[in-house]
Amino acid sequence: MMDRIIDSSVERAQQFLAMQRKRSLFFSNDGLFGDPAWELLLEIYIATEQHQCVSKSDLLENLSTTDAIASRWITVFSNHELIVHCGKHGADCICMTDDARGQCVAYLDAVMDL
Repeated sequence: MMDRIIDSSVERAQQFLAMQRKRSLFFSNDGLFGDPAWELLLEIYIATEQHQCVSKSDLLENLSTTDAIASRWITVFSNHELIVHCGKHGADCICMTDDARGQCVAYLDAVMDL
């Protein structure tokens, strides 16, 4: 049952990212309607669920924000213990902590019915 919840949570996270990226086709994503922290957090969540660990450089390729802003958010996420470094996969690899993954699953599951 938990695998089904995680699978549907990953799908919902992917849908949120797709909607955000579509929105940027109609409204500027220059800070007024952009949400780099949420976009980055969802990317890290998806990557963690699919790959367990993701390099920062791979994450930065898909984001609609600058590398500097994304790097600052990665530092904030680390300081708030939402992510950890996965040194065994490379110096710049990160993944979500178990607590943060649980929070994402709970949130994404809660909004499934909206």
